[in-house]
Amino acid sequence: MFTHSVVVPDETIVAGSSPSYDLPVSPLSHVLLTVKFCQNLANDIMVFANVAAMLDKVEVLYKGSGVVSMNGLDLLACGLMVCDFESWGLNALGVDSEERSMTFLVPFGRQLYSPVECYPSQSRGELVIQVTWAASFTEIDTGRLQMEAVELPDAHPERFLKMTTSHVTLSGTTEQDVELPIGNQISDIVLWGTTIPAGVATTRTLANMQIRKNNSEFMYSRSNFETLHNMAGRLRAAPGYWASHVHRLTAAAFAQWDDTSPVIPENHILSNHLLVPFDVRRDGVHILRTDDANDLSIRVKPDVAAAIRVIPCEVVAVGAR
Repeated sequence: MFTHSVVVPDETIVAGSSPSYDLPVSPLSHVLLTVKFCQNLANDIMVFANVAAMLDKVEVLYKGSGVVSMNGLDLLACGLMVCDFESWGLNALGVDSEERSMTFLVPFGRQLYSPVECYPSQSRGELVIQVTWAASFTEIDTGRLQMEAVELPDAHPERFLKMTTSHVTLSGTTEQDVELPIGNQISDIVLWGTTIPAGVATTRTLANMQIRKNNSEFMYSRSNFETLHNMAGRLRAAPGYWASHVHRLTAAAFAQWDDTSPVIPENHILSNHLLVPFDVRRDGVHILRTDDANDLSIRVKPDVAAAIRVIPCEVVAVGAR
């Protein structure tokens, strides 16, 4: 049995604010953040990344310690690539002042509704979610937040999912190691890099990478950006059609749509993200164990020095919380 309830019914979004909310006390499968807004753009499809950019940071904290910490775009990426969750959104019609919405997943297990992989019960006020809104929004008018939670009252969780972001700025173009957490098993790593190939340029911030455990190559001896990026949809949810398309019509017939400005087609909203999976079949056979590691890192070779984000998906035993 599960209980789906409302945490925040319909609250006005204040740009630049950081409100916090207590989460339910029963074992928790996931939280759903729905952003309602009006499109401030006429006769065109707004850039979907602008919706994700409203969420500057989403944090779930247990007694002040981070369980989830990432921005809206990474939340979208983790929902899609780790949990097979894809928001359909509402009213992508290209109309000014159109009422629209989009839902973001905050998961506590890789398989939603799992009674063995969810956040364990706790006392009121110990588990909170804090949403930090961007200082300003692009192509968006007034916004409202809805928040809902799915509890599993009869669950006896053995583990839960922890995902927090490391922000790293790479220096130079030599190989560099980014430390990974030790102690919990790691199911996947989600990465984002500033620069990807575009036009005739092949430059990549995350050109290729390698996993290193105890000073040796481990599982991923080497993999390139293009292959990791392209296989993400095969291993997880197929990429959604986040962009738009335009039917070319004569100006005489439909003058209002005689518009050459839209990009046709657009790149996927997760164009700069990578998924490095270990527990591919979700059966624990290939999961990355770290309890026997003295050191653990992902070694990155950049073509250009720039910022990256690294999100290890840790599977935490309930007793280790």
